[in-house]
Amino acid sequence: MGWVDSHQHRRECVNIVRSAKSPHPPLYKRGARGDLPCSARRTEHGFTLLEVIVALAILGIGFALAMELLAAGVRSAKASEDYTQAVLLARQKMAEVAVMRNLTGSAETGEFGGGFRWASEVQPLEQEEELPGRLYSVQVRVTWPSRRGEKSVNLQTLRMMVDEKKLGQTRVVQ
Repeated sequence: MGWVDSHQHRRECVNIVRSAKSPHPPLYKRGARGDLPCSARRTEHGFTLLEVIVALAILGIGFALAMELLAAGVRSAKASEDYTQAVLLARQKMAEVAVMRNLTGSAETGEFGGGFRWASEVQPLEQEEELPGRLYSVQVRVTWPSRRGEKSVNLQTLRMMVDEKKLGQTRVVQ
């Protein structure tokens, strides 16, 4: 259907509406092209504005959801990285406290850098039975800032300082 056919088709549809003798114009043109409404015979060569707006809205919603999922993944990876680093730093500090030759009731604090802080506490425990040495509770806490406030990791263990003065030396048993 070329330009001339389309133009002639429009003119025929208008003529049908104008030449009607009844109070209601005919809905269908009878003839060689069949019994189709005039509007149904038009060929569409593009999208309507509504179709474009709906398509853009769907694309926008999909893009926003994809970006939110990506951002959530990045946040989770950062939280996991911070937690792993805090555990490693706490284990490092726990190892430093464990090799101390003289465990006494003490508390210390410090910073690792990168926003990570630590606090260690060593407390002697009461013993009900006679042991070859003294039991101590060793606790290390590492804290760091996050988006939802301060996060922390706690490690706690028991250490025994064996008193071997009778043998002439003191050692740490793990």
